[in-house]
Amino acid sequence: MVQPKVILRARCLVVGGPTTGKTALVQTFHSDGTQFPKTYAMTLHADLCVKAVNIPETHATVELYIVDVGGNDVFREEWTGYMENANTFVFVYDVTSAESFKSAMKWIQKAHRIMKQSGHGIQGVLVANKADQTTRRVVTAKEGQEVARKAGITYFETSAATNTDVEAPFYFVAAAFYEQFMKRVDEIESTTKRSL
Repeated sequence: MVQPKVILRARCLVVGGPTTGKTALVQTFHSDGTQFPKTYAMTLHADLCVKAVNIPETHATVELYIVDVGGNDVFREEWTGYMENANTFVFVYDVTSAESFKSAMKWIQKAHRIMKQSGHGIQGVLVANKADQTTRRVVTAKEGQEVARKAGITYFETSAATNTDVEAPFYFVAAAFYEQFMKRVDEIESTTKRSL
């Protein structure tokens, strides 16, 4: 029997402090590496793009509705609304900025608080961006991995400028969302069989 094609939709929130390369990361992923913004333009409120990710060895596709949220404090009032509706998070910091690393930790804490209020844990990744800047790096991989471990999320290093491993965190969150969906389907099917 041929399995039907399954299309799932997940809202993926990309957050972090200003100038961490969130928009460059999103645009590079969305364009399959063909677009990289050459100049900095502050994201006002949020930008949305959609990218379909096929889940290997399945008949499933996860459409990631990627919401690139402006990290400037001017938009602080908007953040909670975006976070409450997220299925998964991509927390981004710049490896050349200790301040952006501290900001990423605050974003993770805020997401934990908001998702806990709604009865959910956070699902997501911590992305160390600008990893190509080895001589300017001030935040070590070990520091990032430790924060991710404590938060119960997965750590990735990327460089949007060189298109290095940009797709990895997004593929990971899409696959994790699919796995979470399948687990829920199995739970429902088990409950239904027991009640019959």
